[in-house]
Amino acid sequence: MESGNLLEGDHKRSVLGRAFDILDCFGAETPEQTIAGVCGQTGLPPATVHRMLAHLVEWGAVERASRGRYRLGRRLWRLGWGVPEVRRLRDVARPFLVDLYSATGAPVALWSRDCDHAILSDLISGHKASGAWQPERRVPLAQGAGGLAMLAYLPLDDVAGEPGRQRDDGGDFVLRQRLGDVRRLGYAVSRSNVRADGMLVAAPIFDEDGQVRAAVSIRLSPEPMNPAALARVVLEAALLTSRGLGHRGPGRRGGLHPVRRYA
Repeated sequence: MESGNLLEGDHKRSVLGRAFDILDCFGAETPEQTIAGVCGQTGLPPATVHRMLAHLVEWGAVERASRGRYRLGRRLWRLGWGVPEVRRLRDVARPFLVDLYSATGAPVALWSRDCDHAILSDLISGHKASGAWQPERRVPLAQGAGGLAMLAYLPLDDVAGEPGRQRDDGGDFVLRQRLGDVRRLGYAVSRSNVRADGMLVAAPIFDEDGQVRAAVSIRLSPEPMNPAALARVVLEAALLTSRGLGHRGPGRRGGLHPVRRYA
């Protein structure tokens, strides 16, 4: 009986593993997939992929799109939204993101870390704010200000293994220089990962243990830009969010005050 249960358990883990392999095929660069595309990425036979996609559709993890394609379902989004750690970060940061947007009139984003990528967790942007900015939702840490703001405070091993640094920064040495600048200034600057005519300024958010938890960023439009002019309010928003998460690092108290954009 025990042997049978173990075999059954191994089988269930195998099925679950294949299901996760299929779900991993859907990302920011490929939000929709065909059965052939999933087969190519997972190495699973078409019959298996077709059968498992049918089960995932029935459960709500995947939904059918047009032309025989599939995409992630809303049930996964609802589950992700309810993760306590993620929900607490958004709940704490939201008021300060709103204040930052009100003070600057520029789009504001909250980034969290998923392994070697920065994930867009929240976005506040009006229709007239810097061209209604629509950033990518998943970006390698080394290829955006939000990711750089977090990467600067991660262990060196994480920096050494960071993908995308060759393409974005020209090598490990240059990346380390940039991360040193982030630690010295307290904030990161990068070109927009969507349009080359914008610039992002981001500052890290820390938790009660002093570990980097997330980052808040603001997008400057292609008008004459001075990142340092807005860095103060970005740093203030990050500091207040960090304090809301229990961090007790240095910094002044008080709310965010309106600033003249690009002054």
